[in-house]
Amino acid sequence: MSAVETPPPPTPVERRCPRCDARLSAEQEWCLNCGAAVSTRIAGPRGWRVPIAVVGVLLALALVAVILAIVELAGPAEGVTEVAQTPTPAATPAATPSATPAPSAEGTATPTPSASPEGEGGTAAPAGDLAKWPEGRTAWTVVLNSSGTRDDAERIAKELAGKGVTGVGVLDSDDFESLGPDSFVVFSGTYPDRARAEEALALVRERAGGGSARRIVPQR
Repeated sequence: MSAVETPPPPTPVERRCPRCDARLSAEQEWCLNCGAAVSTRIAGPRGWRVPIAVVGVLLALALVAVILAIVELAGPAEGVTEVAQTPTPAATPAATPSATPAPSAEGTATPTPSASPEGEGGTAAPAGDLAKWPEGRTAWTVVLNSSGTRDDAERIAKELAGKGVTGVGVLDSDDFESLGPDSFVVFSGTYPDRARAEEALALVRERAGGGSARRIVPQR
């Protein structure tokens, strides 16, 4: 009786970035070395004609309002009839009591400015919870990793938070124009410009094992 040979297991295919040739994991959607999209599509910018048309309509309405105001001011002035005044007998001035100046209030409390709930590093998250992206806000952030499932992305985010990376959260790429579809992106912080995001990336790159600065644009 001949023995049946078991075929060898298939050799896993090594994935590499098409731009910088960096090594990629099996579920990685973005290159953490250069920020290139490996298997996702970045949505292009929306058209500019509609905003320009809206601005043109608003300018036309403002011009019409100015013209109407000028026509109204240029109209004939209303006549004013003078009424003869009857002389009033002089009244004897009465003694006016001297006014006592009111004492000035002392010890007025100086208002204390309220602390901002959001630091420069991004939205603060409660202990044991992940950060949330501000609703409708366009800003820069540090992309640390991505995954095809939310559970895996949240696991990665919590591991990074345990390493001391602050402001870590998860973005659903379908909710943002600047991210490809069908992926969950692990981010850290919100920043007003790319320079601030690059500075934050330099501080967490070693602990996170890489990352890239990226501008996040919500869906309109």
